[in-house]
Amino acid sequence: MWYPIIDMKRTGRRIKEVCNQKGISTKDVQEYMNFSASQSVYNWFRGKSLPSLDNFYALSKLLDLPMENLIIAENAVIYELSATGRNKNRQFFLAYRKNLPGILSTSL
Repeated sequence: MWYPIIDMKRTGRRIKEVCNQKGISTKDVQEYMNFSASQSVYNWFRGKSLPSLDNFYALSKLLDLPMENLIIAENAVIYELSATGRNKNRQFFLAYRKNLPGILSTSL
């Protein structure tokens, strides 16, 4: 039976990547979350820690993305693709995403 595990480093890189794409700075996230310092945000970006569930939810609203689009599982491959094989890996990821609800329901 497969149990989904979050890849902290790749999830942190994903959060940082989305923030960069949307022009949202570390300072912007800090102010939005009402943090006194930006260290927590830097730790998320480095994959040293993950946002709490409440903070993940708030971050997803700030970035206008579902939380699932920010989280990378240990066996996910889509975000670290080389130019060659991009379509093949994307097809694998889409199949993975399609089957994820069934995998999760059988593992609970």
